[in-house]
Amino acid sequence: MLGAISSQVAKLASAVENVRTKLVAPAVAQPIAAAIARSYFENVRPELIPVAERGGLVDEIDWVLQSILSLATAPREKQAYSGQIAELTPYLLEANVALMKARGDRRLVLSQTERAVLDTLNRMLPATAASYEQVLRDIANGDRISWRGTAAELRETLREVMDQLAPDDKVLASPGFQLEQRQTRPTQKQKVRFILRARRSKSAAVAVAEGSLDTVDEAVASLARSTYTRGAASTHAATDVAEIRNLKRYVEALLAELLEIS
Repeated sequence: MLGAISSQVAKLASAVENVRTKLVAPAVAQPIAAAIARSYFENVRPELIPVAERGGLVDEIDWVLQSILSLATAPREKQAYSGQIAELTPYLLEANVALMKARGDRRLVLSQTERAVLDTLNRMLPATAASYEQVLRDIANGDRISWRGTAAELRETLREVMDQLAPDDKVLASPGFQLEQRQTRPTQKQKVRFILRARRSKSAAVAVAEGSLDTVDEAVASLARSTYTRGAASTHAATDVAEIRNLKRYVEALLAELLEIS
């Protein structure tokens, strides 16, 4: 049933995008929005409530669907729908994982970005793809006591991609390149800069990528420290899960940029 709802959400997104006027009329959005809400509230929500692994997931889906229904009562700007749909999509994916696990189905359910990254890595760096897939499985299962290993896998995945796309010798030979003080090889930031500048990316995009790299390093260090600074691991598991999900978002954003995945 969630698959059908996801298809309806995609249909709503397409209908909104194809509207040529500034405002989306209720006649365009309301029938689809009503069908999505009816399927969810009548068929999916009752089954999801007892198995949702994260507190608040059901409330979040409820709120977004009610917001979409409210939008559909009057002419609204397309951007209003786009924002709600973008928020709803990962919630539905999370709900699907919870339902599949409750039914004993352990297949890995991937978002479009996850699938694109995994497929690209399988073609380019199979061993790195295996590390990334292990991260996805760890997060989907959600039952680790320590997330240090998962954080390290994420960082290694990113590092191996950068080493593949920006080998030390090529970076060292690039015009005007200089090693940073007390370094004997290019840093990760310099590799990111090399990759994106080779594609003539705008300086703003390079700066954002470098900032994201700093955030990744800080997040990995935070997860490594958590084992030593927190008490009972089980008590703080929810905090670590939130941190690893946040780290994953930054790493995937960087991977999508480096691998040219739209």
